[in-house]
Amino acid sequence: MLRSDSSEVSKEVELKPIIDDDNVEQQHDEGNGQRATRSMSRSSYSSLARTVTDNIQNELRTIPSVQEEEVENEIGPFDRKFWKPTNIMSVEDTPFSRRYLVTLDVLFGAVLGNMARFGMTELTSYKNEYTHFYPGTCLWSNFTACFVMAWCNHAALFWKTLLIGSGKTNMKQMALHSAVTAGFCGAFSTWSSFMVELIFKTIDYLNGGQSLPNHGYGVMEFFSVLFVQMGVSFMGYFLGRDFAHMIDLCFKRESRLKFFNYRVCRVLELSFVVLGVGAIIANIVLACTLPIDSKWKTEYALPIVIGVVGTWVRFRLSAYNGSFGLNWFPSGTLMANVFACLLLSVLYILLYGYKDAATETTIVTSKAHRMAITAFSSGFCGSLSTMSSFVNELYNLEYPFQRYTYFGVTFLSCFIIMFLIICPYAWTRGFIES
Repeated sequence: MLRSDSSEVSKEVELKPIIDDDNVEQQHDEGNGQRATRSMSRSSYSSLARTVTDNIQNELRTIPSVQEEEVENEIGPFDRKFWKPTNIMSVEDTPFSRRYLVTLDVLFGAVLGNMARFGMTELTSYKNEYTHFYPGTCLWSNFTACFVMAWCNHAALFWKTLLIGSGKTNMKQMALHSAVTAGFCGAFSTWSSFMVELIFKTIDYLNGGQSLPNHGYGVMEFFSVLFVQMGVSFMGYFLGRDFAHMIDLCFKRESRLKFFNYRVCRVLELSFVVLGVGAIIANIVLACTLPIDSKWKTEYALPIVIGVVGTWVRFRLSAYNGSFGLNWFPSGTLMANVFACLLLSVLYILLYGYKDAATETTIVTSKAHRMAITAFSSGFCGSLSTMSSFVNELYNLEYPFQRYTYFGVTFLSCFIIMFLIICPYAWTRGFIES
């Protein structure tokens, strides 16, 4: 009995390490399985994140439209295909007619943008205003144009609804988008007026008779105008972006937007063509027939007609964005803004520069000539340059280096040009105060 008991005890003792080894191996296998499960879940999460990122990038990727790829004027107005489209909804199917449809929509937007800018400048010019500048500040028009520009470029659900059944894949292929952004917002905002305001605030001229304590305060005025104008413009852009997202959340059910489909959009685009041509002709007639003392002629009709030309030039220059070996650099917008600042500097000397400071006579005294110069300065230069497109391009550049480079090149180029033209004349002859 003792032997058997001792043998059973020894067996139990021998079995314990074996059982313990099995338990350890089993726990080790379970740990490996859990780690493998966690690694698989992590990989699935990362693959899911990559899939979502790829889908978002595919949604936001700009696909070149047919009009961007076709050779210019490949189909002209004397071609039979141009005059015989299949139906009214595909009148833009030929490259020539599509380009001209977009251009005419942009010009209609330019008419509205110029009218809005002139009205906004007049509305915000009053005694003891917060941002005082004698010819009128462009702060409020730049803010509003940047707001509308951001809304138009971030209204994802709105454009998604319009693209259904259109045969297009991107909002930039819609003539309505070009009319709002390049036409209305581009003409509503102005870069050259911002730069001329900065220059004259810095050198303390065109101050309405309210001079600075000394010229050293011009440095404060320089940074005040720069920070306020750029800060307010970017604030308008961010508010417009968030407003677009909020509207998309309110109308997240596409059924609520069914009343505004592609066919309605096409009717609007074609209506804008008729209204744009009619508005341009009407303003030409008014500019030619109204008396020279008419406020509509001097402040609206003539500047609008000339402003439409400035918008068309800027729209054509936008084709050079991404050219000259830099596919990320908006060269066309840079050329438009620089040329507008160059021309506006000369026009301001003619308008407000003293011919003789002793007698306080200006260079141009004829009322008709001053009216024409004013129309070119507010209409052509104001529409040729653009703050809203500049802010939109800065926002969409991918890297900080690109943003700072684009801003630095644009700002320094325009500032140096205006400084070299305006400041020597101001120090030798002078400008009127009000």
